Formats: sequence, structure tokens, C-alpha cells
Amino acid sequence: MFKKIISAILFVVLFSSIAEAKYVRFAVNMKGSGMLSSNDAYMVSTFQSEIGMGLDMANGYLHLIQSTTDTNIYYSPVYNIPAFQEYEYFFVLGSNGYSSENVPIESQDPSNGLRWFYVDSLGNDTLQMPAVFYSGNNTATDTMYRFRVNMSNETVSANGVYVGPFKSFNPSTYKMYSFGNGVYEYMAFFAQNSSLFYKFYNGNNANGETVPSNCTTITSFREIDSVINAQILPIVCFGSCVNCYPLNTTNVNKNNGITLSPNPMSTNATITFNDLASSHSVSIIDIYGRTIKYYKNITINSFSIDKEMMNASCYFVQIVNDKNEQTTLKLIVE
Repeated sequence: MFKKIISAILFVVLFSSIAEAKYVRFAVNMKGSGMLSSNDAYMVSTFQSEIGMGLDMANGYLHLIQSTTDTNIYYSPVYNIPAFQEYEYFFVLGSNGYSSENVPIESQDPSNGLRWFYVDSLGNDTLQMPAVFYSGNNTATDTMYRFRVNMSNETVSANGVYVGPFKSFNPSTYKMYSFGNGVYEYMAFFAQNSSLFYKFYNGNNANGETVPSNCTTITSFREIDSVINAQILPIVCFGSCVNCYPLNTTNVNKNNGITLSPNPMSTNATITFNDLASSHSVSIIDIYGRTIKYYKNITINSFSIDKEMMNASCYFVQIVNDKNEQTTLKLIVE
């Protein structure tokens, strides 16, 4: 009887682990990487402890194997990774990481400069990550585009936010991820010089947003005439051709006491959090809707912003706390 109970417990634990995870396989194109040996391809990631492969971001655990059909391509084993989470990773050379790639800004997690991906579903099918070039955005055949939509003025569906249709007319195929600033993102890969038609979907329904006529033609979709260089597309508000300000005020705590000073600033400014929240994320957004700086999981009571990469202009400082309360402040940089 005791053995049966133990067996049942082990089955439940194993089943729960499998039921809440997704199979994922990574790939990289090492052409031009300067790799010394065909045995030197590795990656490191923030999911390692989750799958029992050493500490997160530790070298030497996630070994990549050379493809038999294209010797430039290296694949990982298929990993069973817990679902509905965002993870970071990057590729390195050697079991001790004697060299690591420089991840281009277009492919970076905005908070730490690493590659990122979101495990968006469950199931026994395997998510095949694209074989991007080492220190690159693209694959040997396809170009990366990063889509972004501001959902701050919408009640976001419990099913999530999607973009498409791209290669599939199923609106639930391409689920977007938010880094906590009301903006949802998705990276997709397309053949060079191809044309695209797409829209954003609040939930996995077949209708999607109503695209204004001044940013579409006869298709009722958003359009890209020709895929060229890898790029981060400008943020647009859901159902609009431009970004939206002010952001959603229905869940903004207007009396939270958050302050920003000095304003205008010449070298740096300090945000003081007085809203009794335990953590905050901060986005610095320029007048074109581009997020130029992003900081997440700030757990201290005050936080300093420096002028680095900020020209004299007007900016928006968007603050989201762990209660999902949003505050947007205007910042003038001299």
C-alpha cells in the first residue's frame, strides 16, 4: 500500500511537470563566429535551474550539436521548459565560455541585453527556435521583424494579445509578450523582400483590431511592402496608426505620490516611489513612441535615471508597479 501511494505521488508530480511545460529546441548558425572547435558551441540561459541543468546562466551545461546536413548549424537537445514565462539566453564558445556573442539591440531583452523568448503554450509539439547567426538577428534565409503594440488603453483579454496572420490565418498562433510596460512584443522571421499583411488581436478571436484607413490600403490590415533589414517596428496603439498618450488612466493611482526630480534634468533625475508597492518597472519613451530605456524589477524606494543616450527633448516616463498600477510622467531633458 505504501509503495502504491509513493508511486501515485511520483506520477502526479511528473504529470504536473509535463503538463505545465513546453518542448523547445534552440539553434544557431556559427558561420563567421570564430569558433575554434566543432565541439565548442554552447548556450546559457535563465531556464537552466528549471530543467535541472546547473545554475541559471552557468557555463558548460547547454551543449549544442553540429547538424549533419549543414555544418554551420548547431542544435540543442529538446528541453522541456515550464510554460507561460519569459526567459533570457545567449550563445557562447567553449564549455567555460571563452567567448560570447554580442546580441544585437533588435533581438535584446530591453532590461539586460540578452536574447529572450516566451514559452506561450503547452502541448507535445516542439517549438523550433530559428537558427539565427551568432551575434546576429537573422537566419541564413529569413529576416527578423519585432512587432510592438501598446495595449494600455484596452482591457486585455485573459487569452492574451496576438499578431498575424503571417503564414497562418489562425489568430492564436503568434502570441505576444509584455515586459510590463503595457506594450506587447513579438519577433517573427520572413523571407527577404517579401510583403506582409497583419493586425493585432486582443484575444485569440478571428476579428482583431480595426485598422484605421490612413495606415492601410484596401486590405484592412497593416502592411509592410518589402522585408528589408532586421528591425524593431515603431510602437502603435491598438487600433491606431501611432502610439497613444496619455496611457490608460482606468488603473492609474493618481495619488500614489511618485515624484520625478529635477525636471527639467541636465544630467540625471531621481524617481521616488511612494505607492507602497514592492517593485516597479520603468520605461523611458521618446516623442516617437520608441522605448529607449527599460528597467524592470526595481525594489528600492528611489531610482536614478541618467542622461546617457537621451538628447535634449521631451520624454515620457512610464511606471508600472507590481499591482499593475500605471503612472506616466513627462520628463524634459536639457
